[in-house]
Amino acid sequence: MGRPALPVGTFGQVDFTAMGPKKVRARARFRDFDGRTRPVTRYGASRAAAERRLKEALRDRIGPTGGDITADTKIRDLAVVWLDEVKASDLADGSKQLYENDLSDKVIPAMGALTCRESDVPACDRFLKAVRTNSGVSKARTCRTVLSLLMQLAVRHGAIKTNPVREVAKIPSDKRSKAKALTVDEQGIILDKITVDQEADIEHDDLADLAEVLDGTGMRIGEVLGIRITSCDLAAGVLEVNATVIRLKKLGTVFQERPKTEAGWRVIALPPNVVAVLTRRQTTALAWPGNELGLLFPSKAGAPRNPSNTNRDLKAALLRIDAGFTWVTSHTFRKTVATRMDEAGLSARAIAEHLGHSNPSMTQDVYMGRGVATAEAATILGRAA
Repeated sequence: MGRPALPVGTFGQVDFTAMGPKKVRARARFRDFDGRTRPVTRYGASRAAAERRLKEALRDRIGPTGGDITADTKIRDLAVVWLDEVKASDLADGSKQLYENDLSDKVIPAMGALTCRESDVPACDRFLKAVRTNSGVSKARTCRTVLSLLMQLAVRHGAIKTNPVREVAKIPSDKRSKAKALTVDEQGIILDKITVDQEADIEHDDLADLAEVLDGTGMRIGEVLGIRITSCDLAAGVLEVNATVIRLKKLGTVFQERPKTEAGWRVIALPPNVVAVLTRRQTTALAWPGNELGLLFPSKAGAPRNPSNTNRDLKAALLRIDAGFTWVTSHTFRKTVATRMDEAGLSARAIAEHLGHSNPSMTQDVYMGRGVATAEAATILGRAA
């Protein structure tokens, strides 16, 4: 009878052979991750040195496919495999960039040298608490997502039995980040004054239209900048939110033919004032040279418009019209829309569907100013032209 098969990922007895003065060979049989058993050999000046080098080689052993992950795989090496999966996935480009940034900026510097075995619940918990303290709740939550997905990959490969991130302490909400919504009076003041300001600022002569759409829909600024002629059915008073504009490293500002999330792909009913704005913009959209996408809010060159720069221009306009609105951003309109709908008695589910959230609890916790979209929303959000 032959020798019994070793369990996958283990080695047998270590044999030593003196090869000459101060040269010892250490050899053991190792059952690789493809099921085959192979001899692994290392040399050293002494028996102890040769054994140490052999065991280091066995510890770090990877099968011939090069894709096996073990309990002793470093997190930085696990991250390489995971990032390849992320890049090949159907995640939105913005999400891929966010995950890659958090991986390289936060996870790898703090945990990259640890092995999967060492990345237990206490280690993950310490890391996430440090991120929350140093970078805030939002960053801690995205880092938790990245780390959880990393450890999930390790579980899939059998390197660890359970995902330790599931057991870490809940990341508490940051009370300071509670949404602040505009009052109804503030909405009217902003929209009226920004129209007057626009007439005096021909460089940014579409900010009033932009603010009207943000205020009347609660869309993300990238989604508004991604509105195309083909995404509107203004005769029916509806808009399909099916794209966004984002900025990516090395690529700059790009048009992404899908929203930020799967839940973000939605059809919303439009208030009459927003229909009027988009109807007017539809008639002139193709007049911009280079506007091959048919964007309703393109750059002056007709290309996709940088969301960050547009938000900056909007904040500058708000500062000009009233110093009391320095806290207002494009996202404030989104929070305000959630609040108006909540005040009107719409359910959390209906508000989440209008905003493009998959989870109504997020809408309640983050977007409501007080603590599939419906036509009713358009009536609530409309204002007199």
